[in-house]
Amino acid sequence: MRLLLVKDGEREVWVAALAHEHLYSYVANTGFFHDNNALRNDYYMEFDFEYEEIDIVRAKELIAAGVGLLDEDSRADALAKWRADSRGLTPADVFAAVAGTRP
Repeated sequence: MRLLLVKDGEREVWVAALAHEHLYSYVANTGFFHDNNALRNDYYMEFDFEYEEIDIVRAKELIAAGVGLLDEDSRADALAKWRADSRGLTPADVFAAVAGTRP
């Protein structure tokens, strides 16, 4: 698993985790990484965003700074879907996978 910072120009949009061909984005509103098929499509085919590989320390800093916090009103539908997602990954699980360890 690899960690990525997803950017739109200078704006930091997501902390993401790439596992096999799945791309998970950290959603601060839920506190979990969620499978994000639209982001996966961008990563492999559309190239609208920029992707920078980052380490665990940087990912934690970005999460603490609020990267991945969505507006509750304008993103209500997406947030409802992610809140109902029972397969979200905790940051601890993602970081353990990146480090090659399991909690």
